[in-house]
Formats: sequence, structure tokens, C-alpha cells
Amino acid sequence: MGDINRGAKKVRSGVEICEGDDNVSRLIKALQVQEGFSESEKEIANFLLENYRSIAAMSTRQLAQLTYTSASTIVRFTKRMGFEGYTEFKIRFLTEMMEYANQSREDDSFTNKDTVRILMEKVACMERSAIKETHLHLEPVLVVRAVKEIIEADHVDFYATDDNVHIANLAAVNLSMADKGYTLPLSISQMYLTSSRENKKHIGFIISRTGENRMLIDVARNLRAHGSKFILITSKPDSTLSKLAEVVLPVVTASKLEELWTRVFWIGSQYVIDVIFAALLSRKGFKAVGERERWLRSNFHY
Repeated sequence: MGDINRGAKKVRSGVEICEGDDNVSRLIKALQVQEGFSESEKEIANFLLENYRSIAAMSTRQLAQLTYTSASTIVRFTKRMGFEGYTEFKIRFLTEMMEYANQSREDDSFTNKDTVRILMEKVACMERSAIKETHLHLEPVLVVRAVKEIIEADHVDFYATDDNVHIANLAAVNLSMADKGYTLPLSISQMYLTSSRENKKHIGFIISRTGENRMLIDVARNLRAHGSKFILITSKPDSTLSKLAEVVLPVVTASKLEELWTRVFWIGSQYVIDVIFAALLSRKGFKAVGERERWLRSNFHY
């Protein structure tokens, strides 16, 4: 039990109950609201909600030790909740808590009342939702077109600003493993110069969440003026950049999670890039890439 939070007296329940939420059982709601609970009972309720994934193998004595109470207090608590004993309570509690935790919480905002456990659940749900929704909106024909453009090009020029540069870096590393040369200009002046070169064997790759970045729009128009195509990753398929792109790869973002929506875009973008990488490798052959990685490991040590 060494991994259980022993600071139970400082734990606040992070299970946010919305008024009129029919998805929350009466048991969980009672543990959250804690109406008429003694201080000891509040400690037990908070600990259960915070550490529910570790309760299954926990005895009354172990739970009492971790909540700074006693085994008899635990038994009285379970009877107060309407159960014959601790075992019956534990089975019911775990069943309902796991059902509740697995429900989609993508619309929930992060609050200062969230415990670490609930934050873990919300972030995991957010990331799963980003990948799932992006997967649903990413049509295979778009991936096929993007891969075709990349394969036919001799070189890929990436264009991104601010945090999206990290996404571009990831994509660039993947392309290098697929034997594709790339350029990743880091300054605006370098982007303008790169996009002004008339080279139809190059394909541009722009990453913009809003699709309305003025500097990237200038870059896109520059590319088009010099006869170059570009692929776009964005969360706005109807944006200005989208109308200029050869291929638009949509990434879904959770706008209601305003605190983390740029990170949601990163997660969805990474999924899109991984799909493109897998498609490129399937054309090139996974065996060849595997041999290259084995060669790198045998000749270079980090």
C-alpha cells in the first residue's frame, strides 16, 4: 500500500457532482455531498473518492490505517451508507465509481477543487477524445492524397509558429526516418525566403490550429504564387489557409476545455502525423526502417 496517498487529512474530493446529473449514483453523490457526516466519515469518504482504484484489495484494517480511523469506524460508516458490511459496500462502490469514471467528461472544465486523481481522469478522457474525434473526421482519402504528395516530392518544407513548431519537429523526424528530406525554418524571414523559392519538387506542410495566422497565410500565398502546393493540419477546415491548401487534414479540438485546448490540438495532430508516418512506412517497407534503427542503436550511443 506504499503508493497510496497517506495525507488523507489534506485530501479534498475531486468528484464534481453537477446538479441534476442523472449519471451519478446516489452513493457517489452522498460521498461527495457528505451531508451530516462526522469528521472521521468525511476523511473516509474523501479517501475513497480519491483512491478508489486501490480499494479493491484493501481490508477494513488497511483502510482504517490510511484514513487515521479504526476498523469499527469503517464498519459503522458502511452501515450508515445502507450496507450490511464493508465487503458489500466495497463491491457496490467500486462498480458505480468505475462506471462514473469511465463516462465521457470532455465537457468538464478544470477547477481548483479537482484532486490529482480526477485530473488524471479528465486529462486521459481529453486525450482519448481528441484522438477519437480526429479519427472520426480524418477521411482515408485525405491521408492517401497527403501521402501521395509527400512521396512525389523531393523535399518537404515545414511552416509553423509558436507551440506548433514542436508538432512540425515531430513530423520532420518521422519523415527523415522515411528517407524524406525536409526544411524547418524557425524565423519568419526564413519562412518567407523558403516559400519564395520556385521549386515544384518541394511540398509545403503548414500547421495552424486556427488556419488564420496572418504570417502563415502570407507564406501560403507565396507558395501558391510560385507554383508550390502545401498540406495543412488545422482544426478549422473552412479557414483561409484551408481554402489555399492542396490537402487539409482536420484535427478536432475541445473548445470547452479552454485551459488546455492547444494541447488537445497537439494530441490530435500527433495522431494525424503518426497515421501519415505509418502510411509512408507501409509504402517503403517496415523492415527497411527497422534495419536502420538497429544500425543506429549499434553505432551510436546516447
